Amino acid sequence: MRRHKTTKPMRRCIACRESKPQDELIRFVLNGQDPVADISGRAEGRGFYLCRNAECSATAVMRKAFNRVCKRNLDEKEISRLIEQVLDSYQGGMDVKES
Repeated sequence: MRRHKTTKPMRRCIACRESKPQDELIRFVLNGQDPVADISGRAEGRGFYLCRNAECSATAVMRKAFNRVCKRNLDEKEISRLIEQVLDSYQGGMDVKES
């Protein structure tokens, strides 16, 4: 009997577009009209991912990546606030890279 290596699922960051292991990224889900952070990783709905660093967060806001993924025009301030809340919740597990 052959045993397969278990590999971590890979997901792509909406800002830098790099594929990384799912557990290294923040998952967001559309809750009705608005994106919400899915800290548990089990919320229902179509998920999208963002790297756990300030650089990708800034890039996502600048490039309007949330608008692209959600297919609607979202307020930049609301997106920034949402990302900041999520970054705060990850505290120790966050790679904070300021440019």
